[in-house]
Amino acid sequence: MERIAYLLVHLFMRAEEVGMTQGDTAQFPFTQQHLADTLGMSLVHANKTLSRLSSAKIIRWTGRRFQILDREALLKTAGYDPPARVARPFI
Repeated sequence: MERIAYLLVHLFMRAEEVGMTQGDTAQFPFTQQHLADTLGMSLVHANKTLSRLSSAKIIRWTGRRFQILDREALLKTAGYDPPARVARPFI
């Protein structure tokens, strides 16, 4: 769960830096399959993990629309320590 939470936080904050978010919502240009492939896990495992985060009311992911419901809980789950901010593109 920590790896998925970390990747989601990291990508969301990158999108936030370049103005690709609206509040706590972003349209991600990838699917859950891409997320699973990136982390080297099965789609089933990734989907179950995302469901756990969703059930805990930390995130919501529908289609390609991703929303952070509880940023502090997501950061804590991820063990995320934000790097120093530098201007750079989303990808």
